[in-house]
Amino acid sequence: MKRILTYILSLALMAILKVSMVQAQIKFMYQGREIKTSPRCLYVSDDRKTSEKKHVFGHVSEALRYAERNNDSRDTTYIYIEPSVYWLDNPDDKEVRRPRTGNIPYAMELTLDNVRLVGLSAKPEDVVLAVNRGQTQGADGNYTMLHIKGGNITAENITFGNYCNVDLVYERDKSKNRKKRKDAIVQAQIAICDGDNYVLRNCRFISRLNLCPFVGAKHTEFYDCYFECTDDALCGTGVYNHCRFTFYSGKPFYTTDREVGAHFVDCDIYSKTHGTQYLTKVSGPVTMKNCRWTSDDQGLRIEWDKRPDPRNYCVMTDCTLNGKPLNVPTPTEPLPVSLPPFYIQPQLDVVPGQWTIDCHKPLDTAEYPWQPDNTKAAWAYAEGVDGAENQWGMVQVQKGARLMFTPKTSEPTMKQECVVALDPCKSAGQGFGSATGQYLDICIKFDTKTLTGYGLRFVRTPDYDHAVETVLVEYVNGKVAPICEPQRCDLFKKGCVVRLNAEGKTLKAQIEQGGETQQMDAEMPHPNDFGGFHLQHTGSTGASATVIRSIKIK
Repeated sequence: MKRILTYILSLALMAILKVSMVQAQIKFMYQGREIKTSPRCLYVSDDRKTSEKKHVFGHVSEALRYAERNNDSRDTTYIYIEPSVYWLDNPDDKEVRRPRTGNIPYAMELTLDNVRLVGLSAKPEDVVLAVNRGQTQGADGNYTMLHIKGGNITAENITFGNYCNVDLVYERDKSKNRKKRKDAIVQAQIAICDGDNYVLRNCRFISRLNLCPFVGAKHTEFYDCYFECTDDALCGTGVYNHCRFTFYSGKPFYTTDREVGAHFVDCDIYSKTHGTQYLTKVSGPVTMKNCRWTSDDQGLRIEWDKRPDPRNYCVMTDCTLNGKPLNVPTPTEPLPVSLPPFYIQPQLDVVPGQWTIDCHKPLDTAEYPWQPDNTKAAWAYAEGVDGAENQWGMVQVQKGARLMFTPKTSEPTMKQECVVALDPCKSAGQGFGSATGQYLDICIKFDTKTLTGYGLRFVRTPDYDHAVETVLVEYVNGKVAPICEPQRCDLFKKGCVVRLNAEGKTLKAQIEQGGETQQMDAEMPHPNDFGGFHLQHTGSTGASATVIRSIKIK
């Protein structure tokens, strides 16, 4: 009898638990069918309070964390998301986001397999996952919404937006609109992956520089998606099917995967570039089939790359530009022979009548994590790239590259002039890789031993993305202070010539480029009789370097 009673009680308890589980489920509709929540079916709505017991979440980030904790590589976890704007990082938080490890700060870092994100609207504009930070604008580093380790990830009916430099316009509820942080465009990214098999359907990807829509996966497929971007933006392993693009600048890929390449099939591409639209900054394989280009520039040219490498498979078939047949030839000619850089060995001593050629970290770059290495070259005689292509001269091959000339005589120098011709590799006029203490100083009336004198500084700031800021400065024992109001400068491009003149108490600077001139002058607080010269570059190398074509000192 006791056993029978125990059995009856256990059946009753199981029935109660079953009823409880049924009551814990939440029902919702998708594409005309009723769906119930479960451990593998999560429901997100910002009108709901989070209840893990019911598998209901008030925010996408909570559902993603739940899926991560309960990850199962065998079964797919579905995350259904009601229309709204879901900020994966608080846009009102004033604290600067910094990398947890490495050099990229992320809103979320996840380890996931077999997860499917589904927006509960046929319009991807209705379901928005958002952040609004970028390099130097709310973040230290190229701020990125997601970093996902894992594979077999699918998303559909969702907008992924980094609204650092783009206004968020949400038609369903204008109270959720938000203005961009700044007009100056910086690196502001969406998602970086470490895995395989990513599929995105009916999604939108909104940012500008370094869009990065799920880059890094071995295979990423996009269907019926939309992209807005400038340079260094698209996924180099992507297959883009029936997608739409708006290109705001000339090189949407930095490069593509050498083995997989990027493929465009039946896509519509609107180029806002004038002159020539390239696909890649560094040559890589691209195929385009049955794609339609449009442009307001009736003379626009489409090219694979400035220097297309015939080893990269690049093919275009059945494409048009403004309705006319477009056929960009497959590169077949060998690349022009380019002489290798001639590295200049460091010359560290400060000797009268000689040049000091070294690498130096100035005091005002202390907060940035880089160190000079004078065991190797900081300068090379080399050809520039991009905006400085075909220009030869002294080029920085290490951050912090410095040139100084110490006069042979110790006689007082009451008047001094210099003329420096230079070609920045950045063609848009921003001069340097990012606004992280990256500048070029050109100085005269300089004591090379104490680092004291006067000069002109070109510096990238968060305020401009197609210009630099320039200001006259005073060096005192290596510490730098402005001696005039800074100005915007749009002339720091190929063909730039800088003229500095110091006489009496006055320092004058004249910047020339393309027939335009910009002038600055200031009173030197502590006039001196030094006669040395000093040039300091703290910017990135490669595509962010500056070719120094000539230096004349009087």
